[in-house]
Amino acid sequence: MVGLKTKNLSVLPPDAPLQVDETSETLRIRVPAGCKASLIDEAESRLTITLAENAELTYYKLIQEAPQAVHQSFLEVQIQRHAAFRSHVFLLGGGQIRHTIHVRMEGEQAECVLNGLYLASGEEKMETHTLIDHIKPHGTSREFYKGILDQKAQGLFDGLIIVEKDAQKTDASQTNKNLLLSSTARANSNPELKILANDVKCKHGSTIGQISPDQLFYMRSRGIPESQARRLLVYAFASEMINLVDHVPLREKLEQALFAKFHV
Repeated sequence: MVGLKTKNLSVLPPDAPLQVDETSETLRIRVPAGCKASLIDEAESRLTITLAENAELTYYKLIQEAPQAVHQSFLEVQIQRHAAFRSHVFLLGGGQIRHTIHVRMEGEQAECVLNGLYLASGEEKMETHTLIDHIKPHGTSREFYKGILDQKAQGLFDGLIIVEKDAQKTDASQTNKNLLLSSTARANSNPELKILANDVKCKHGSTIGQISPDQLFYMRSRGIPESQARRLLVYAFASEMINLVDHVPLREKLEQALFAKFHV
């Protein structure tokens, strides 16, 4: 199918020759060899994507539900030789949100980038579960997620990178950072590496903290009111992820959601 367009899914450019197969359980999309495209997903619940050799796909996922809504979504990705998959996931609202990504790097010199931002306030719960499985040599993966949690909100990042025994020369990193805006917000961060090869370059880390008193003092010493200084620091924390979005209308929509959520 060319020019896929559904209620929740759209392709850029519209004439990208993606191959689509829809079943009762999942929507399967194949990115043919050498094809470069972007996919915007607004609440598709289950999706399988395969990237053929030398294909490139940028994937944008937005979840923005009502405060009491429950939403679960699952993405499965297979990446072939010299192909590149880049994901940007934004969890913007909902009572209980759970988003899962499983990536199999099945070809040599495959590339995977997983970026994400989750925003939660009130009593919202946001869960992110990721798995990147390096199967072949010379693969590269970069994973970077951020969370901003206010009031009694809860956030969970659960990420696992596996480097199989034949995936020598793998280069992988995983980072999760959380900003708590209240003393009652909670964040759990579980980055994990499972390395079965012996010639790799891998690292992971996480941070959970509040707005830096030193940064706040510095801005107040320059005449910026405390409330405005806090808003600027929250915006700076989130904008690092939003600015990675190349699609301008989507980037503007994300900024508006941030402004509405935390009045920044």
